[in-house]
Amino acid sequence: MEIWDNHFHLDPKGKGVEAVKEFARSGGTAMMAVSKPYIEIGGVGNFQREYEILLSLVKNAREKTGVRIFVALGVHPSRISDFGSLDRAVEVMKGGIDLAAEYVISGKAWAIGEVGRPHYPVDAKTWDASNEIMEYAMVRAHEVGCAVIIHSESAENTFNEIAEIARRAGIRGDRVVKHFSPITDNPSGLIPSVIGTYKNVREALGRMRDFMVESDHIDDPKRPGVVIGPRTLPRTVKKLLEEGYEELNRAMVDLPERVYGIELD
Repeated sequence: MEIWDNHFHLDPKGKGVEAVKEFARSGGTAMMAVSKPYIEIGGVGNFQREYEILLSLVKNAREKTGVRIFVALGVHPSRISDFGSLDRAVEVMKGGIDLAAEYVISGKAWAIGEVGRPHYPVDAKTWDASNEIMEYAMVRAHEVGCAVIIHSESAENTFNEIAEIARRAGIRGDRVVKHFSPITDNPSGLIPSVIGTYKNVREALGRMRDFMVESDHIDDPKRPGVVIGPRTLPRTVKKLLEEGYEELNRAMVDLPERVYGIELD
């Protein structure tokens, strides 16, 4: 039985490999480890340091758990406020995306992400700059042949707006993953990734054909178990499969393989 977590963070200040061990002991077999802000970023070179932090954590976790861990590297949209000016933010964040694309080309990463726009209110100029960066990430993902994982708000028209940006960028919608997705009847051709609680996944099974499942475990010692803990998603998946929801295998194997170009089964 394959149990895939589509969005899992590791942090050197958090549980790190112990979180992956909890995931494995509960039945988890594979995951997408997604980069997060670890250090202050003054320039593009610092993104290499940040990416290498995650790659080191992943290497350790692979060796000690046997979980198949794939990697997504990107520039979190909250970085937009870190550089003093929007012009500087756009320049540096695009550079971080270019670097992530190089890691994909080298085979060290399988997706660009998470990238996108703030999920909280910002002024119009910040919003426009964030959309520019998100579109750039999609363009680069298309150019290097990988998926892109989007962090954004979850308003009523979000999927349509992001799908339009994807169309302009030239990337197929089924290679654009909406992380922390609401359960929606209109994903606009994108791939929703829903939080892996029992209630949530069961509802998604009743309403959507194409979706993936994530914990969005952030590995923050100040907020243990947020968004959900490492054990929850595997337990949810096993329970639903035991109840006869065999169609969940699509979210566990078929879609991750298709979206990311990986082999699980």
